[in-house]
Amino acid sequence: MDTLVLHNRARFVQIWEKAKGNFPLEGEEAFFAQVMLEHREHHPVFDMGEAAFKIDFSARRETNPFLHISLHVMAEQQIASRQPVETEEVFLALKAGGALRHDVIHKIGGALAQVLQDAFLKNKPIDEVDYLVRLKNLLTEG
Repeated sequence: MDTLVLHNRARFVQIWEKAKGNFPLEGEEAFFAQVMLEHREHHPVFDMGEAAFKIDFSARRETNPFLHISLHVMAEQQIASRQPVETEEVFLALKAGGALRHDVIHKIGGALAQVLQDAFLKNKPIDEVDYLVRLKNLLTEG
């Protein structure tokens, strides 16, 4: 497994252990801990500690909790920073239409994941226009 992936997973485990032990968390750590705590379905993986480093989620056709939390946090940060502003606009519109906050974050994270995957697979920069189109399309999806 890639060294960067191992480092990232180790960071998640550190944050998880701090959160479970009620140790003080600040800034980005606190934010990641909050999002991790909201996703109970992933707690068993986080509880595995270093054993989770070896799991190939794509081979098992399972949601990668480390990636899921990362996308969730990125969507939240885009909304909070209004970068791009369309992220906040779509978030507010979907919420006004009755969607649950958590579900809206997941939809935005899904659009972000598609654009990131496309950039990765094509070895090209992130297509910001495509991302904005995908965000706007969330407004018309059923």
